Order: sequence, then C-alpha cells, then structure tokens
Amino acid sequence: MNEELTLHIKKLQRRATLSLIAILSTIISFGFGILFLFVPSFVAIIFFAIATICIVYLIHSSRTAKKEAKENIYKPVIFNTNKNLTFDEIVSIFKNLTDKENQLSTPENVRFFRLKKIFKLRTVIYRTDNFNKKDFDNTKDRINKKANKELNISQWVNRMEAGNMMRFNIICTDVLNDALYQFLSQNANRNLTRVEGIINIAVVGNQLMIPPLYNECDLAEISRYKGVIKFINQVLLNNN
Repeated sequence: MNEELTLHIKKLQRRATLSLIAILSTIISFGFGILFLFVPSFVAIIFFAIATICIVYLIHSSRTAKKEAKENIYKPVIFNTNKNLTFDEIVSIFKNLTDKENQLSTPENVRFFRLKKIFKLRTVIYRTDNFNKKDFDNTKDRINKKANKELNISQWVNRMEAGNMMRFNIICTDVLNDALYQFLSQNANRNLTRVEGIINIAVVGNQLMIPPLYNECDLAEISRYKGVIKFINQVLLNNN
C-alpha cells in the first residue's frame, strides 16, 4: 500500500473514530442531562453543553467530508504487478484456494468461487474484451443465480457473520475503456455499506484497480476496504 493511500485511510479512520465518539457522547450526555433535570443541579447544563458541542462537531465533520468529495477528483486505486495478469492466471489463483465443490464455471467467460480467505468470500471472475456495464451485470446475475441453486447458497445472512462476508467481482480485460474507468471511479462505500459487502476489482494488464473510498465512512466500511487491500497484497500480488 503506497504512502498516499495509507495516509488517506488513516484520515478516514480518524474521522470515523471521532464521529463515533461524538455520537456516543451525545447520546450519553443527553441521557444524563435529562436525568439531572429532575435534580436541582447545574450538572444537567454541563451535560447538555457537551451534547451540543458533539452535535456541532458532527455537523462540521459531515460538511467537511462532503466538501472534500466535491472539490477532489477521485480515481481508481491502482496496484502494479510484476507482469501482465490474465483471466486464466486469476482463475488459477482462486482454484488453488477453493475446494472443487465450491467452484462453478459456465460456457461464458465467467467463473464463480466460494472460499474463506481474510473474508468469507463469494467471487465472480469475468473476462471481457470491451467492458459494458449491462453485459457485465447480466452475466454476473446469471452465474450468481446458478451458484445459489447448485451450491445451495442461502440468501439469509447471519448479522453476526455479515461483517466478515464479502463479494468480489473481478473484471479481466486488456483495455481500460471509459465505461470501466467510470465504473471503478465510483465511491467504494456505496457497496461496502451493504450487509454483505461488495467490491469491484479490475485486472488490466499489469495493473489491479479498485474503486476509491472517500466522503463519510464508518469504521466497518474502512475495515472491509483495508481487508480488500490486504487480500490483493497477500493473494493476488504475491502470486505473480
């Protein structure tokens, strides 16, 4: 992970941590403030003042994050590999990590894998010569439905396990066209907020790309994003 990305994630973590502390402090302070209203004491005023300060901070933090999102142009995050990675090589990496009963292929240029590595993962690997979002979505939906049926994957998700569940959509192509670039430039937290997080990964020649993470994020989303980066470094980059 390069220094710029490391500093950016630390900044998001710091903001998310302070916001969480502010939210908890607001709730607690309001609670004690209301409680002390029934007792002749200035303590209630102190608690209400603390709650007000926390609310002001939360408003300021939210506005700052939104302002940064508007002023900056966020691009896909790029990881360079030592050589060009092909669809077959990516498939081979996942085959070595996955039991045969948790693998699925179709006549189309797409593969499905279910495994445990950093996350409880469901991975779709898709090959295309010219990325088209509609074609990608249709192909992805077909193999996911096939996997749900043939691998008996339940649609019910245990909330206790959900934080460790992720879906990887890996797109392998030789050309980064405008449609794929725009797709990968979307804020990653749009999909990381889901019960089962989703990340889109592109493999283009000797580069791996993921969407940027910015604006207001909570600690769970940041943790998932860091886990994705860890997977890329430990699994995908270490195998080339």
